[in-house]
Amino acid sequence: MNIRTKNVFSCLFFRPWLGVPFGIWIAVSVVYYWWLISRISVLETQNKVFKTQLRLSQSVMRQMSVESGSTYEVPVIPDAIGTLCETVHIALVCMGKCTRLITPMLKSLLHHRQNPLHFHLVVDGTSQHTISKLFDTWDLPDVKYSCYNAQSRLFQVRWIPNSHYSGIYALVKLLFPDILPDTLRQVIVLDSDLTFLCDVAELWNMFRNMTDDQFIGLVENESNWYFETTKRWPALGRGYNTGVMLLDLKKIRTNTDWTRLWQDAVNDNIDRLKQTTLADQDVINAIIKSQPRYVYNISCQYNVQMSTKTLAKGCYGEDRNNIKIIHWNSPVKYHIRIRDSDFFRNIHQSYVNFDGNLLKEKLHRCSQTEVVTYKMNHSDLCLSFRAAQRVKLRTHLYYLDYSHADMDDFDVTLVLQLSMDRLQFLERLVKYWEGPLSVAIYLSDCEVAKLESFIRDWSDTLSARKNIGYHLVFKNDAVHYPVNYLRNVALENVNTPYVFLMDVDFVPMLGLYEHLRNAIQLVNPYPQKKCLVVPAFETQRYRASPPRSKGALLARLAGRGAAPDVAPFRAREWPRGHRATNYTRWATATAPYEVEWQSDYEPYLVVHRSVPKYDTRFSGFGWNKVSHSVELRAQGYRAVVLPGAFVLHTPHAPSHDITAFRADPHYRICLALLKQEFMDDLKRKYNVTFDEPSKPDGLYLGQAKGLILNQAKDTEVNSN
Repeated sequence: MNIRTKNVFSCLFFRPWLGVPFGIWIAVSVVYYWWLISRISVLETQNKVFKTQLRLSQSVMRQMSVESGSTYEVPVIPDAIGTLCETVHIALVCMGKCTRLITPMLKSLLHHRQNPLHFHLVVDGTSQHTISKLFDTWDLPDVKYSCYNAQSRLFQVRWIPNSHYSGIYALVKLLFPDILPDTLRQVIVLDSDLTFLCDVAELWNMFRNMTDDQFIGLVENESNWYFETTKRWPALGRGYNTGVMLLDLKKIRTNTDWTRLWQDAVNDNIDRLKQTTLADQDVINAIIKSQPRYVYNISCQYNVQMSTKTLAKGCYGEDRNNIKIIHWNSPVKYHIRIRDSDFFRNIHQSYVNFDGNLLKEKLHRCSQTEVVTYKMNHSDLCLSFRAAQRVKLRTHLYYLDYSHADMDDFDVTLVLQLSMDRLQFLERLVKYWEGPLSVAIYLSDCEVAKLESFIRDWSDTLSARKNIGYHLVFKNDAVHYPVNYLRNVALENVNTPYVFLMDVDFVPMLGLYEHLRNAIQLVNPYPQKKCLVVPAFETQRYRASPPRSKGALLARLAGRGAAPDVAPFRAREWPRGHRATNYTRWATATAPYEVEWQSDYEPYLVVHRSVPKYDTRFSGFGWNKVSHSVELRAQGYRAVVLPGAFVLHTPHAPSHDITAFRADPHYRICLALLKQEFMDDLKRKYNVTFDEPSKPDGLYLGQAKGLILNQAKDTEVNSN
């Protein structure tokens, strides 16, 4: 017996009152350990059950092979009222330059929603293409959208004098009962400057609380604006704010002559007030003033208004958790300075930076029959590469204002793609290119503000230009850098007849834009199916100023008076890429000359915008431009070199994908496989055959086939 045990017994002997708690402690410990031991046997039994279930599921999965294409159908869950599968219908005006402003609101709404949604978007010719591209590429589950082009209907409200900062678009909500389809019974109408902190279904459920007379649900206006009765439109009390509105379209169409109702309200007041200041809100308040029975009062927490003279504090008091929807209803929007504005602004900014890809997770299966096919291809070594060909990347076209109207049959747009770490190259390039640009930028949501700040605050060159179309493509970590996907986005959004396909790390010669326009007029490439080749050179000097003319370039190419610091692009590392340009002939040529396509030729081209798109199976580094040149060759395009044009590449740090290509043999194996598949597809598509793969490609192709064979054998052994 050790000293500690003796101390315990002596303590109990001299202090007998400690025996009771000590005995309780012993009893509890015995009971606890007995329960723990009994649980072990239970857990072992459960473990055996789980192993059996896992073995059975693995057996079933092995039976669902690629060849069998086994499918099952998810049962249909009806669109029943009051369930999570009831579709919520939402209407918005998205005309003009609305898409950039509306995105944070959409993110906040989608983040909190549970039900399927159907957006009804009232658009014009400018916004329809942009908003459709955003929804199509966002590819959100259980979300549908419909666009209604109301450009031809604007005359119906154009006659109303209006001083609202949104112009005529702010009156379009008056036309919703006519624009929206007759099959749509109820809809939630929203402004674009909202931030949701609740599920939009909470608003949708309020339709069931309306009386037979009530067809419009609104929150009271949170300012004293309408109290100045001599200057303002008539309103009931403080009036109502139309930023969040419930419209029972069936009641409106059945019980009222809506068009006459709002037109009478305008005509009754326009002579005295001369114009509307708050657009549709003024007119709707005038209707409610004369017919109060039409309105259903929504709690103020569903439209907390952040105007400069807001009385919103009276709504939520000291508890900001009571707020459901924040409404930035001020011309200065997110720059207002009132109590709690920083708190609400931070919430809004969190949705600006919110990763929109997180909203692609499917909530539940509703309203549709889905066919699910199990296809298991264990031998595909290049799954991450092939993902680039299938993935939809959320795309926001024309993120900033764009205008280029000075077009003719020979105009040309510079087509580029880049990531955010190449922004300084774009700024440098724009200094030497006066014409329009179509630029696809690969970035994350949280980098959008950085892009805006760079253009607005740090680059006088970019901020002064309006002929740059910025197309944002949002990152997806599951794919390699989607270089050809980005090129296609930039190529598809060009409004000039011709395009100049180049990379952002080049500097054009002085006056290249006008030179290309003249060359297009001279050669007339479109009807002859010609591509104009702009020769590419490079310098290894970081700080060297680029030559601005052919004479200056030739002098530095020959090293007159000093060591040569300019050379044909990649003449040492990859001579096959540009050798067909024939630099020796170019040096003395005075007229365009035709060259033969060669294996691995990847020149920078001027071509008609109807040119084939890039093959998106090629992502990251390697053969992305070559594959495009090969397809041009297969389609019968001819390459014509321009003798007076050039671009110059300047040194920079290698990209992540180049580093991976050089270091990872698996990367090179996959590239060889993709090249072989591409050439096989090309042969079937155009019935042409070109050069066999080079020796390194053949080596990697052999390694790939060997790995596939071994992996297939391993899979067969495991399945047995």
